[in-house]
Amino acid sequence: RTFSDVGQKLPSAVVDRTYIIDEDNHGLPVVSIITTENHLWDWDNGIYVMGPGASTNYPYFGSNFWQPWSKKSRMEFFDGTQTKQFEAVFDLEIHGGWSRAEPQKSFRIDAKSKYTGDIEYPLIERKPQITSYNNFNLRNGGQHSLFDRIQDAVMSRLSEGTSIDRMGYQACIVYLNGAYWGLYGIREKFDEHYVESNHGVDKDAVQLLNREGALVGEASHFVESHQIITSTSTSAPNFVEVLSTRFDLENYIDYFVFETYIQNRDWMGIDWELNNIKLWRQDTLGATWRYMMYDTDFAFGLYGGNIYQNYIDKARNPSYPNQHSQIFDHILDNADFRCRFANRYDDLINTTFQVDRFNAVTDELKSELAPAIPDHVANWSSQMGPNSYSYWLDAVNGIKSYNSARIATARQHLNQSLSLQGQRAVDLAAYPLYSGHIQLNSITPELPWDGIYHGGCPITAQAIPSFGFIFSHWYSNATDYNNALQDSINVVLAANTTLVAHFDSCKNVVEGTIQQEERILKAAVSIAVTDPTYEWFYNGILVSTDSVIYNPLDGNYQLTVRFDSCEIQSEVASVNNGEYGIHLFPNPAVDALTVQFLMGQPENMTLAIYNTAGQLVWESNYTNFVGQFNTALDVSTFARDLYFLRITTPTKTYARKFILID
Repeated sequence: RTFSDVGQKLPSAVVDRTYIIDEDNHGLPVVSIITTENHLWDWDNGIYVMGPGASTNYPYFGSNFWQPWSKKSRMEFFDGTQTKQFEAVFDLEIHGGWSRAEPQKSFRIDAKSKYTGDIEYPLIERKPQITSYNNFNLRNGGQHSLFDRIQDAVMSRLSEGTSIDRMGYQACIVYLNGAYWGLYGIREKFDEHYVESNHGVDKDAVQLLNREGALVGEASHFVESHQIITSTSTSAPNFVEVLSTRFDLENYIDYFVFETYIQNRDWMGIDWELNNIKLWRQDTLGATWRYMMYDTDFAFGLYGGNIYQNYIDKARNPSYPNQHSQIFDHILDNADFRCRFANRYDDLINTTFQVDRFNAVTDELKSELAPAIPDHVANWSSQMGPNSYSYWLDAVNGIKSYNSARIATARQHLNQSLSLQGQRAVDLAAYPLYSGHIQLNSITPELPWDGIYHGGCPITAQAIPSFGFIFSHWYSNATDYNNALQDSINVVLAANTTLVAHFDSCKNVVEGTIQQEERILKAAVSIAVTDPTYEWFYNGILVSTDSVIYNPLDGNYQLTVRFDSCEIQSEVASVNNGEYGIHLFPNPAVDALTVQFLMGQPENMTLAIYNTAGQLVWESNYTNFVGQFNTALDVSTFARDLYFLRITTPTKTYARKFILID
């Protein structure tokens, strides 16, 4: 930091620059924070110290770092290649819950308009579409800062592809006033700016709630939703419809599946007061509430939890009941919603939480940090964990081990809490191999595949043919579905069930032909198909996408028909009419005259109408026209008389006469 102070003149503004010499950033972005030393360390006003009001008991409530104080600061940001991308002036705050008490604390970055304004840079690699940030957090790993440091990031990344609102994560290294401050995670902040950047909803049209009520806008719609839902009988035929007018059901189900599967103790009033709850909706008629998942540090058994605790039951009847738990408990009594919830739970256990997928996501995040962990340990191990690379590695592996053990108990808890009929193995395949896929409920796994579902809730299987194939029938060991011809079936799991979708090659079962009639070529398909599309080729040139060719030119025609995943071609059909076909109808005409003809190659063309005196009464020009002309001309204002329609190209002229009558 430097400034100019010459003689009797006023000093210049302070200029900050960061120079990181002979330090390896291990391919990670670097955030350099520069602020006045007293902003951090002053005993009375510094935001990083305990200060005069601190309790002597952890987490030291009353400390300066528990105060909502912010300090003007500067930042320089370097990407993974050590290239400086931007600098900014912002307000710096301490961030977090009890992790504020740790020696390495989290920070809030608030880029206010009174300084340099929003940060215009895509901070998070996996959210490249977010290019502007009003604020973000630098998180120390929360309650896992002493251990693996990445559990919350693992849960966020696992939720990609679900309907959950999740915080983006980007590992980085922080320097504080030039001193190495260790590994952090750049995290989005759940506020109205997040909603605007992630969902395109104007920040001034957002209602955002937390455990205490409205953070932005009003809470009245949620209070009303709670009253309406909990007072509606779960046996009412429109119960789920009513629920869907208040909550985004895909988001709701995914959110509660995740939180109960991972056994987040610091949530829903499970063991202490309601915490880590945020949800939002657009402030407009018909908009629904969406939950936001964050701070999952107390999941997966931290500080006394274990895989045997049933968090579906705990969320329905927590130690500290609340409106969220009351809604959840009530709606699970509805049979339709209960099965939606159960099937999605099984879908996610069978995919997202499966050992291979879960471990791959965890190892991906581990590999991002691993090269930088020794530097972090060297800086912080004397004050907090992790105290060695091997200790950190064991903690990361502990996340994977917990998930591996959790799968079985999660299925047991689902069966128990929802009064289902036991686990059922489901095996899926396509025949021939690679001829198609099967969408099972909300997932489309690679085939062959096997998973576990529960009796008491029918599953839905949809056969999806690969290109060039068409669905034929199902094979199943369950007689009710064996040889079923519908491509979508609802399957009651009375026992372990095998489903094989059989597909046929399109060319073996479907034929496309050209039917020739007077002045017409028609497309024909040998079986009934839905929403076919057509391409007509005349001497190899695409001339029409209609189902019919009117007044075909002499030459060779071939038809391509596409429907579903099929594409079939007809044999070549030859036309030899001996004349150029121009069809005018009705003739005589009154108000409209339809003109039909075919141009076999691109040419500039003029359509003109002349009266019997040779006077031009209408004209239209076309550039490089090719294909079928099939247009109704408005002739309602023409005098009732005899007329001539002339088609002129650079090489030829054609004419036909027509009559207009009253």
